[in-house]
Amino acid sequence: MSNQFPTTYQILLYSRLSITIFKIMKTRIAFFFCITFFSCQNKIYLHRIETYLNSSTPKSKGRYLSDDFRSFFLEKKGEGKNKATALRSFVNWDAPLHPDITISKWTVRGNTWIVDFNEQNDFSKLIGFPGWKGTERISFNSQKMIYEAVYIPNPDNPSYKPWLQPAVEWLEQHRPNDLNEVYINGKLVQTSETAKKWVDLLQLWRKKTRR
Repeated sequence: MSNQFPTTYQILLYSRLSITIFKIMKTRIAFFFCITFFSCQNKIYLHRIETYLNSSTPKSKGRYLSDDFRSFFLEKKGEGKNKATALRSFVNWDAPLHPDITISKWTVRGNTWIVDFNEQNDFSKLIGFPGWKGTERISFNSQKMIYEAVYIPNPDNPSYKPWLQPAVEWLEQHRPNDLNEVYINGKLVQTSETAKKWVDLLQLWRKKTRR
């Protein structure tokens, strides 16, 4: 049986085939690492956004805020709130009610994340309110710190008052003095103390009415 050696044409064919396979594998490997890299980057940003949105303490809320952070309501207009002012406002109502925010959708435009969410807290849960839908534009600097946030409430959000009314009526009969401290002329008195008192009163209402 005679030995058969590859011809020059076959050698060139095999070489070209090997080079083609190598290029395909190289492209696929590069694509895989790019996808992995961007996925890891997205996880970092999402973690920081979720920490910012769901914090219950000023330390946690401010953990990923830059020193020049500014927050705005509805639109970026004027100077907004600086970091210190935003955290003080947070402590006066949101923090003691333990925000529970679920992100439903997000998109990225450059260094800005546009996040759609539904917001709940101790107050809304106790009255059975479905929550407030909203959008927040959150921008990061080169150190992956949040330097700007624009909160935009959904215009179709229902009023919480129909859900609160049964509790108000019960409190008017059984705890009128306490109610007058936290609810004046149909408006919530928003301080850290009244936030905590609302939780106590609503828990009492639910217990007494077996809701």
